[in-house]
Amino acid sequence: MTASNVINGKPGMTEATRQRVLRAVEQTGYVANPAARRLAGRRTNLIGVIAPRYGVPYVNEVLHGAVAAAEDAGMNLAVFTTAGSAALERERAALLRTLADGVLLILPSGDEHEVFQDAVPVVTAGSLSPFSVRGDNVHGGRLVARHLLELGHRRVAYIRGPHSGGVYQQESEARERGFLEELRGSGVDVPAAYLAPGDFSEAGGERAARALLALPEPPTAIFASNDSAALGVLRAAEALGLRVPGDLSVVGYDDVGAAARTRPPLTTVRQPLPEMGAAAVRMLLDLVRGTRPTPPPPFPTTLAPRDSTGPPFPSR
Repeated sequence: MTASNVINGKPGMTEATRQRVLRAVEQTGYVANPAARRLAGRRTNLIGVIAPRYGVPYVNEVLHGAVAAAEDAGMNLAVFTTAGSAALERERAALLRTLADGVLLILPSGDEHEVFQDAVPVVTAGSLSPFSVRGDNVHGGRLVARHLLELGHRRVAYIRGPHSGGVYQQESEARERGFLEELRGSGVDVPAAYLAPGDFSEAGGERAARALLALPEPPTAIFASNDSAALGVLRAAEALGLRVPGDLSVVGYDDVGAAARTRPPLTTVRQPLPEMGAAAVRMLLDLVRGTRPTPPPPFPTTLAPRDSTGPPFPSR
């Protein structure tokens, strides 16, 4: 008990006793077992993060804000990736159930919430759940439609995200809904052939763009459901000898770091992803401390117009 009180910084120990315990800790190489401390009802000062994978621009941007907020609060943050596998999500969740004070799920794809069963607080990024942060995707889709309509486009296409269920599909469908509602409200109909399947990847965006541009009457503008897919559209246009924006206008979504560095720089919708990550951690810390926070409304989305969009070329 004396050793535990010293290690955990509790008052009531003499300086001599404290020094004897600290010397013993140093000599034995003792390291506190986080799982044991959690089982004993103490905090570990650890926030666990479960994300699909490193390298996904959305994930990287959210993590940037989450790490900063965790550091400001004196918390440690450990990231576990799942390669998009629901089974791995559940495995990681089972581990963090005993190790972490709270868990941030970024773009969850499975039912890992069931694993926690109120064992630890959970907050999600990019998902509809009791405690979550997300951007206003419907408004973002509307912004793209207005921008293209103002430029004079009437033949506009949309490259969807994955249709495998879960948060990816939610995000894509919300963007599509706002996009189509705004176009139809202005009297522009989008044929089914202009709604192309995609998977949020650059390769998927290129495949979808090639199919759209091979149509008898191809679109003059393509809105991709995220920036990675939009990069694929730019690659397809270059391979087909099309000028952007002279022959084809391209719009992405998220405004990740690479969007401003493409050739030409990509017009896109900005989600404040670092701010969303920081807000998720702050909400999680409130839950850890026993305070029930009010989830924030959808974060505002704004258009970042750059050089990949322009008026439709007369011959197209």
